[in-house]
Amino acid sequence: MTRRLFLASSSAFFLLGAGTVATPRPTKTATQQLTDFLAQLRVTLQAPGLSAAVFADGTLVFSGGVGVCDLETGTPQDGRTVYSIASISKTMTAVAVMQLVDAGKVSLDAPIQTYAPWFPQKQRPITVRQLLTHTSGIRHYRDNEDSDSGQWMDAFRHYATYEESTAFWRNDPLLFDPGTYWSYSTYGFSLLQAVVETASGIDFETYLRDHIWTPAGLLATQLDIMGRIVTHRGQGYIRDDKTGELGRARDEDSSYKYAAGGILSTDEDLCRFAWALDSGRLLKPSTAAQMFSPQLPPTVKSYSEHDFDPAKEQAICWFRETDAQGRTYVDHSGDNKGIISQLSNYWQQGVVVALHANVDPSPHLDAAAERIADVYLSGSSS
Repeated sequence: MTRRLFLASSSAFFLLGAGTVATPRPTKTATQQLTDFLAQLRVTLQAPGLSAAVFADGTLVFSGGVGVCDLETGTPQDGRTVYSIASISKTMTAVAVMQLVDAGKVSLDAPIQTYAPWFPQKQRPITVRQLLTHTSGIRHYRDNEDSDSGQWMDAFRHYATYEESTAFWRNDPLLFDPGTYWSYSTYGFSLLQAVVETASGIDFETYLRDHIWTPAGLLATQLDIMGRIVTHRGQGYIRDDKTGELGRARDEDSSYKYAAGGILSTDEDLCRFAWALDSGRLLKPSTAAQMFSPQLPPTVKSYSEHDFDPAKEQAICWFRETDAQGRTYVDHSGDNKGIISQLSNYWQQGVVVALHANVDPSPHLDAAAERIADVYLSGSSS
């Protein structure tokens, strides 16, 4: 989830300044400018590697990186390095659900038991729409339930079925009646795997490959399956706050959250995905526009994050943002296994930016993505 946490020093951002390039075409100066910016940002973040890719009007106008994606091998990091995209996975799942809505196989207002009859009844029905907008009341991780905590004993457990993977949380009480509040939930969103599989009749990865990844030209994107050999895969790192030393991030089996945080991809592939969505190759334009529009009434307030306004910022899965120039865009971020990911989609201006940094803790990269996007934007507002 995107939060305004990027505490950049002036030295980190001076390279991009306030100027813009009038036409979204790469030049040697712009390419060097962005490379220099990434280099300075890597120092600020104390990251082994940092990479980015940019699409403008359907063209890859920048792909590059600085530093290394693996400290043991010294492999350079670039826009084709494969990383866990963590919660950005949710955007691909959401597109799959909306494709099935367009096909008449899914209803956004149907209760989850329509597609997951094994899920227990709660005090009020939970709908597909509520799962897509984090208003289901299903809890998020507890402090010891994700790999970054280093404490979860089941981190390497592989679940044979998605139904099996929900057993450790599905009987917990809801935080609130569905639809009354907003609270970010990876567990709630992960239920959408059952929606996709039941409505389509095929397994989750096959559906994504056949209906999203292949049509969009995503050649490196796949599920994060333990034991699978992944070419050009990067390593994430955890920085000790006291000593500053780096250690390899703990791995985990993602079978409990493929739909909400278990996909691998690259900066280039993330840009291709967003552009395919924007250009009508994955969804009807009217459906994509619906995805990017606010979804919640003013009566729905955040359950715990008091600086978040669900009525203004929550679209279908995506979060609506406004940059310093007043331009509206949608984005999603992710962090997992010592990796910070960012995907920012200026769908109205035709510019998409994706970034990866391989160190945690790090602030989210939304402000950095805005600075990079500004190089390829003319300064128009929306």
